[in-house]
Amino acid sequence: MSRALRRLAASCLCLSVLAGCSNEGIVDHIRIVSVLGFDKNEAGYSGTALYADYAGKGKITTLRANAKQTNLVLNEFDLQSAKHVRIEKLRMLFFSKSLAEQGISSFLKTICKDPLISNYLIMAVSEESAAALSESLAGKESIELPYHLIEHNMRRGTIPLSNLSTVLFDYYGTGRDFSVPYLRLNGKGDIEIAGYGIFKDDRLKLVLNRNEMLHYKMLQGKYLKGDIPFTVSDGKREGSAIFSINYGKQYKTVDAEPNKAQINFNFQLNGMVKEYPEWFDLKDEAYNDRLLAQLEAQIRDKLSSLLLKLQEEKVDPLGIGDLVRSRRRSWSEEQFYAAEYSNVDFGIRLHLRISKSGIGE
Repeated sequence: MSRALRRLAASCLCLSVLAGCSNEGIVDHIRIVSVLGFDKNEAGYSGTALYADYAGKGKITTLRANAKQTNLVLNEFDLQSAKHVRIEKLRMLFFSKSLAEQGISSFLKTICKDPLISNYLIMAVSEESAAALSESLAGKESIELPYHLIEHNMRRGTIPLSNLSTVLFDYYGTGRDFSVPYLRLNGKGDIEIAGYGIFKDDRLKLVLNRNEMLHYKMLQGKYLKGDIPFTVSDGKREGSAIFSINYGKQYKTVDAEPNKAQINFNFQLNGMVKEYPEWFDLKDEAYNDRLLAQLEAQIRDKLSSLLLKLQEEKVDPLGIGDLVRSRRRSWSEEQFYAAEYSNVDFGIRLHLRISKSGIGE
């Protein structure tokens, strides 16, 4: 046998051994949970698992269980199923608002640290109970599973980016708090993204509404894109318009003087104005200048108001503490948030560029 054939035979043998050691499971013989939700009850926790039942044409099916500890809930699922319940392909983990307000550290230390769980797992909070949200999906097509909704809007840039990796980084990191999408059932009984939940340590502390969520995404500076509603006026009349951001950049400058930090958010935003009143003539240079001034003032006011709200609620999802820490030789997290965070000065500097306003209207 030639040397090349011996090498090929050895490679095939190694692959066979590795395949034999794999975590084997035939799809038809297991239930692959895609979404897992939790509520708090008298017994401890109530868990709801969602999976696509391919024997039933891929319709969403639920499993429910109660137990004192999170891992025991997973065991209870198996006791209700003729097929082994697996969570290795879990795409979303969510909690009811009431549970999130009490704390989710037990989940962050168990399910979220399972080496089989993907770092791209979506985490979220539901205004309703996990059971109610899950029940609204029973019998629907698998495309209706809520992680599709969240991932779609993250790709489009309409909501901030968040996944298990960012949550754990912010939770275990110094000088920062984590945030996740906030869901609710609308009047039609469909799931929608209602805002963003901000945590302090492991407890839900603040929920941002949709408008605040957009400005929060801008302050994060990770993906500057989206539509900003604003008001235009010619001194006699007022109307509504939309500034559609096509692309932009953001960077921060930090002056971390002892006991008094100054942080400036600098924005370069490129976009176009849509759906403005007919009487607001953007072909007139004076109207253009007025629109830019009004738009800039309103964006600055909204961003400043949100920063103040975060300070008042004593939450730091933007990592301001970490920014200051990186520029000081000595820094105490406890001392910073107790005495200094509420006094940090923020500046907003905007450079707006508007092009092709009203095109396509």
